Amino acid sequence: MTIIRCLVLAFVPLTLTAVPAAQTADCSTARFNAMTNIWKPQPDENTAQVTAVDLAAERKIMARVREMFTSAFVPTGAVGQYSANYDLLPQVANTSRYGNTYSFVLSQQKIECFKGKPAALDVSLGNVSVQVNTSFVDEAAVHGDASVGFSFLPRGYYQRKEKTELPEANAQGIQEFNFGDGTTVWWITRAGVLPFRVVSRREFLTRQIENLQATSGASASRLAYYQRLLGDAPDEVAIVKEVEVPSLSGRAHVFTTLADKASRVYVTVNPDYYDRRQPKSAPQHILIRLKHGNATWLDSTGIGARHLESFQQLREIVRANLAELRATVK
Repeated sequence: MTIIRCLVLAFVPLTLTAVPAAQTADCSTARFNAMTNIWKPQPDENTAQVTAVDLAAERKIMARVREMFTSAFVPTGAVGQYSANYDLLPQVANTSRYGNTYSFVLSQQKIECFKGKPAALDVSLGNVSVQVNTSFVDEAAVHGDASVGFSFLPRGYYQRKEKTELPEANAQGIQEFNFGDGTTVWWITRAGVLPFRVVSRREFLTRQIENLQATSGASASRLAYYQRLLGDAPDEVAIVKEVEVPSLSGRAHVFTTLADKASRVYVTVNPDYYDRRQPKSAPQHILIRLKHGNATWLDSTGIGARHLESFQQLREIVRANLAELRATVK
């Protein structure tokens, strides 16, 4: 069973709304400035499901990840919290994957003057996470389209600004994807292989037929529709969308192209990727995600430009450490 853990580093920026001219001493600009660059470690929680050897190895990796940020990033008017939560979440377990799942999350939250004192609000402006052995692009069907039986790639992984194409493994084992909303994602894997694989048209249609045959009272015409498509299906990638099909008087799946804004590229876990000879603490792959609110939302805080500058700094810290993180994936 996959073990899910999260090491969290939160930082809270300075006042995001204008401070009134008449301030209390506790809510003054000086009081906020006193909160700059404070990192507060907190103890791990719920570690009983992890062996002592694995836990020590994971803590060492996450301590290094934390150091990558704290040694190079000085938050302006921020307070940091470093903690670990080793909760077991069996509902996200995928027996096709291998290895303990643990992550480091640095999130930026909103702070305002509340009842005369600085208070952190439960409003996330964005975060950067380093996720080890996590569900890679939600390759498990339970995280995807359960009615179809497969998961699918977010469109930003193939409908990118610079090109439209399926992501493929490369010799470096490092890939960067920049989404239109400012999100950046990095994949760190072993060279020449990915933890998931795309689903072929034949595989997709076979699963739909199996689903219908296992469903009581399923439409005979829908079953015949998919069986007819299967008879002509080549073994190419299943790029799919759901539309109204006149002959069925309802919606069904049809094949389309990568450029179609309604397309879905279905994927499934690649069990051959995982090296089960390694300890469960060993990184099999790493997913890094940097996400922040859109520019309009950040501007509404009053210091949007500073937030964007901070996120760009975090982006460059990740890029500077990609080679070291890649070296941990054997």
